[in-house]
Amino acid sequence: MKKLVLWAMVVILACAGIYCAKRYYDEAYLPRKQLKDADKEQRELFDRVRPDVSVTEAQAVSKENESQPEYDPLADLKAENDESVGWLTIDGTGIDYPIVQASDNSFYLQNGFDKQYNCGLGCPFLDYRCEGFGESVSIVYAHHIQGEQAMFADIAKYKESSYMAAHPRGELLTADGMCEVDFFAYLNIPSDDYAYQVGLTKKSDRDGYIDHIFSSASYTSGFTADELKRGDTRLLLLSTCTYEFWEARGVLVGVIKQK
Repeated sequence: MKKLVLWAMVVILACAGIYCAKRYYDEAYLPRKQLKDADKEQRELFDRVRPDVSVTEAQAVSKENESQPEYDPLADLKAENDESVGWLTIDGTGIDYPIVQASDNSFYLQNGFDKQYNCGLGCPFLDYRCEGFGESVSIVYAHHIQGEQAMFADIAKYKESSYMAAHPRGELLTADGMCEVDFFAYLNIPSDDYAYQVGLTKKSDRDGYIDHIFSSASYTSGFTADELKRGDTRLLLLSTCTYEFWEARGVLVGVIKQK
C-alpha cells in the first residue's frame, strides 16, 4: 500500500513538473524566442534596405541643376515599403531604423517593415496625424521590449542626463534630405499627456506647447524655451513605453535642423 502511494506521488509530481515545464515553454521561452527571431530577421532586412547617406549629395546636385528630376533619397526604401517616410540613426545606440507611417497608430505596433506580423515587435512609425517632418511637432513611436535591446529600448536610457550628454544628437533622413536632430529634453509622462498634441498652427499654441515640454521634462539641456519660440522650430518626439506606472511613456525630444 505504501509503495502504491509512493508511486502515485511520484507520478503526480512528474505530471506537475511536465505541466510547469510546458507552461514555461509556451508562455515564456517560446514567445521570447519568437521575438528574438523576429528581431534578427527584421535587422537583416534593415541592413539590406538602409539608404546610402551619400544620396544627400546627389540630391543637392539635382536641386542645383533644375534640368534634372528631383531626387528622393528614400526611393529605394519606398520600393520595399511604400509607407516609408524616413530613417533615424542615433550613433552609439541601438537606434538605426526606418520610419514608416500608416493610416492609423495601430498597424505597425504588431507588424514589421515588410508589413507582416512579427510577434508584436513592430516597426518605428510616425504618428498618422503628422504630415511628414515639416510640422512644428512630429512624433515617432516604437516598442520598448523589456529584456531586449530592440526597437526604442535605448530611449529609456535617456532618463539619465549623462546618457544624453554622451548621445546628444541623431540623424534623420527624409525625402527632403538629411537632417540633424539635437536632443534637449526627456519626459516621463502618461500616454494621454498634452505632449502628444500635433497640428499646432497658431504661434500661441506652439509657444504653449514648448512651455509644456519644458515644465514636464525630467531635465533639459542645450536650449531654453524662449530660444525655441523664435523662428519655425520643428520638434521631434521619440516615444516608447517605460513601465514606471500605468501607461507610462518615455519621450526623447529634439530639434530638427536641415543639414
